[in-house]
Amino acid sequence: MRIEWIEAFLATVETESFTKASEHLNMTQPALSKQIRNLEADVGSELFARSTIGVTLTKVGEQLLPTAKTIHNEWNEVKKAIAIKQGLKGITIGAWPSVATSYLPKKLAFTNRSDYSLKISHSYVDLLNLLKEGKIDVALFDNTGIDQPFFSTPLFSEGFRLYVHKDHTIFREREKVHFEDIKDEEFLMLLETCDARRLIEKEFENRGAKLNISSEIEFGHSILGFIEANIGISILPDIFAERISSDLRAIPIENFDVKRKVTIIARDEKVGRKVLAMVR
Repeated sequence: MRIEWIEAFLATVETESFTKASEHLNMTQPALSKQIRNLEADVGSELFARSTIGVTLTKVGEQLLPTAKTIHNEWNEVKKAIAIKQGLKGITIGAWPSVATSYLPKKLAFTNRSDYSLKISHSYVDLLNLLKEGKIDVALFDNTGIDQPFFSTPLFSEGFRLYVHKDHTIFREREKVHFEDIKDEEFLMLLETCDARRLIEKEFENRGAKLNISSEIEFGHSILGFIEANIGISILPDIFAERISSDLRAIPIENFDVKRKVTIIARDEKVGRKVLAMVR
């Protein structure tokens, strides 16, 4: 039994398709099919029931699946342990788009390293699941109030601002606003799986107000695009103010003291501390 056979098997289980599995593994479908046949020959039984709409596991395939996952995970852990001793080779960092486009590039530029991978997600839920599945090694998000079993250490904190078009009828000339000025406005908002959205909603709730949402948009930079077109306003973290166009304004919100505390969360403490040293 070879590890590439296991990887082909698990990719096919996940995608329920030889074609999609081969694309996922960046190989031809005949090459993937050969690996599956080799594994079936080694096991002594067919692992998939083939049909015109895809593939499903046979009973033997279902029996093999938990062991295959264990073998694959243990193999990855061994490779990761070796990579850690050599530096950060093979390490995958997960982060939100805002952190990945603004904060991380500036920090990583000074490390002269390129032996890491970066995975982007708008959702702390997705990042946490990727950590649990071993698909990323380190995640950057606010884990305040989130029960998770991994090593974590603070990285930086930031506040929130009101983002409006420069010609907004109410806020175009304001140098600052108070919470009372905006609490009844309608906002373009990130999805509820975003930690920033969670923090903003909690702050409104703590103040006895309801966060009124006009539209939910997956990415912060897309929200800025709508505001740039003079469609709506939003509350977003400070980090977005670094790259806004001249048509936008990022206005400080007085007495809105909620902070997003970006944390490094890692499956392995040694990896977490290595990444911390790179990006702090």
